[in-house]
Amino acid sequence: MAHTPHPEKLKKRWEFQRGYRKGQKYWNREFVIYVYRNTFNGTRLGITASKKIGKSVHRNRAKRLIREVFRLSKERIYPGYDIIVVGRSPSTDLGYQDAQKTLLRLFQKAQILRKK
Repeated sequence: MAHTPHPEKLKKRWEFQRGYRKGQKYWNREFVIYVYRNTFNGTRLGITASKKIGKSVHRNRAKRLIREVFRLSKERIYPGYDIIVVGRSPSTDLGYQDAQKTLLRLFQKAQILRKK
């Protein structure tokens, strides 16, 4: 049976592994992103928040922030990329505006963000 990917999410372990191995890595104090060009015309997001961030409350908050920033700015991201965002412990202290600013700066650094 052929694999039909989810339109907006990376879910399988091998998809994350491929992104880690073959993707370009960009980072700042709060986040690390891996950007990998995929073979179809959609942009997918994968989120990793390990126990290094803190307890489940902090991990889930970081994941919600990342998902919301992606949801509201996916029109500005070029199609055809798998993006893996790894939250770091300073990301739990961010508000939405700061998280958006830092993630968009990383997307810009990766050259996957359209001009306004």
